[in-house]
Amino acid sequence: MYRTWMFCFALYVIAGCDNGVDVQASLDSKPTGQLTGTYHVERRCNGLGAAAVDFTPRGQGGTYYLLIRGGDGDSSYAAIDHLELSPFWNSDNSDIKTTNDGLLKYRWVARLTKESGWLDNATGVAELPNRTSVIYDAEKNRFFLEKDCGDHGRDLEHAYLHVENRLVLHDLNLAMAKARKRMLHDANQRYIDQRGNYQGASGANGLSKGHPDRNQHLLNVAALMIKDAEEKVPELAPLVAGQRPAGARGQYYKQELPAYLQAAARAHARWYIDAADIRLDWFHGAYPEGEAAIREGMKNLQIAYLRLASE
Repeated sequence: MYRTWMFCFALYVIAGCDNGVDVQASLDSKPTGQLTGTYHVERRCNGLGAAAVDFTPRGQGGTYYLLIRGGDGDSSYAAIDHLELSPFWNSDNSDIKTTNDGLLKYRWVARLTKESGWLDNATGVAELPNRTSVIYDAEKNRFFLEKDCGDHGRDLEHAYLHVENRLVLHDLNLAMAKARKRMLHDANQRYIDQRGNYQGASGANGLSKGHPDRNQHLLNVAALMIKDAEEKVPELAPLVAGQRPAGARGQYYKQELPAYLQAAARAHARWYIDAADIRLDWFHGAYPEGEAAIREGMKNLQIAYLRLASE
């Protein structure tokens, strides 16, 4: 009973921008009952510089949608559709762990394996860790990612400070997260058939042997990517058009949109690549037709997603 009360208390005290031009931290902002809203950090410990991190509760205890905008000038985006932020309990599971100065500690786990959402940027660097721990300062409504900066993790420049405005792509990302889930569920059903043809699958006539033709497997996976680019991605156009805000934020939305869509295209392709146990750094001409087809599938997805910005 005590543990249950403490968990409710933890969710109560941990709380919750961009405006296209400036980012102003609201150091005196008050916790709102859950981790929600946008936080800004001046310098991340992975060397990528400033970032804004936008939290939205999923309606389940301790799980969130997360949108990350990196960069001071040219933007980069990442989206995590299932972030888990749960308390660290002490050894007898009766109380939430705290730091020596009394700040609460939480586990941070980004669930990405075979799920929608993405964490890496265009250069393959993770915008934020997929696993770490969070130190939360409820009084100042800020948090730190523990250990990522070593002894300097609590320096103010590494603090994630709550800011007033949501990221301009916040609403779009929530709509896209639900669409991604549906789209990749459908993709998974189609891919299962292709995987069975290659690896073998059970059916009415027993277990099929599959075939050893790796090149054909790559061609089949690429065909699924191209089909998605032609049929599934265009269905997202109403979401992109319908989430554009008015006024100056609408212009900023238009400016930021290509970076987000490019990242979404990479994530869509990466889902197929991971599902098919493909690694692009293994492509050295062993299966020239299949390798070229995978590259073409990735290109088609990028073109299809970027086309959404102009519709």
